[in-house]
Amino acid sequence: MNLKRKKVSRNKKRPAPKCRAEDQETLLECVHAAGDILLRYFGRIIRPRQKENTSSVVCDADLASEKQVIRILRSRFPNDGIIAEESGFQPGPTGRTWIIDPLDGTSNFVAGLPWFGVQMALLEGTAVKAAAMLLPIDQVLYHAVPGGGAFRNGKPVRTQAPKRLSETLCAFGFDADARPTQRRRAVELLMSVAEQVRNTRATNSLVDFCYTLEGKFGGCINLCTKIWDIAPAMLILPEAGVSFSALDGAPIQLDLTPKGFGRNYAIATAASHLHRPLIELTARHRSDR
Repeated sequence: MNLKRKKVSRNKKRPAPKCRAEDQETLLECVHAAGDILLRYFGRIIRPRQKENTSSVVCDADLASEKQVIRILRSRFPNDGIIAEESGFQPGPTGRTWIIDPLDGTSNFVAGLPWFGVQMALLEGTAVKAAAMLLPIDQVLYHAVPGGGAFRNGKPVRTQAPKRLSETLCAFGFDADARPTQRRRAVELLMSVAEQVRNTRATNSLVDFCYTLEGKFGGCINLCTKIWDIAPAMLILPEAGVSFSALDGAPIQLDLTPKGFGRNYAIATAASHLHRPLIELTARHRSDR
């Protein structure tokens, strides 16, 4: 794919992308290689294994996809850090960290549902410098670098959502394995959101973010995400005009320490003009998780 794009003219004051072409090329090669592996597994009889709870599973496709991505990264950037959903946290001395979600939506995948994909991000410190999300079934690739705009299959993309939340569908995701008080608060929040939007939906995967980016969903709330779930979307969606934040509207600060590897992030994202109304719906239901 040709990575040389015209500069976005909407905002001439935005800084030029600082991500190296080599990094972008590697990023896109990795997500495509992982996507090809997922397609080879999809539709076959798969016996998933449970991880930390009944909502979290892993299968051979996850492992094969992640192994291939790490092989590519280690051959080119052996000293960079890696945070991968299945392999864990492997720090590196360069200050650069690759975030890998080799199969986002594993439960959907093993059920034969097409709501899954691959996503990756490259961080320098805690700043996302390049990101990509791939939907293998639809063959749709989203990618971005800071200040360069977001791209869908190589073409600039900008969200186009209705004017009011009441005219939109809103994605909502949470884990049923949370503690009883957390489950109750999640259901209460879901009911509050459902009363203010046209209806709610959830793939509980990167598809929710992709549909929000494209304006098919007016917004997305997810109470149970990890760093590999959100790092790519934190860059790509804002580059397309979508606000991405914690439930209280504050910027999300990624934790790259070994201790923070399993941290949970509760997030809210919506087209910029819908973000504040969505955040206001969460006010009565926020809690530290």
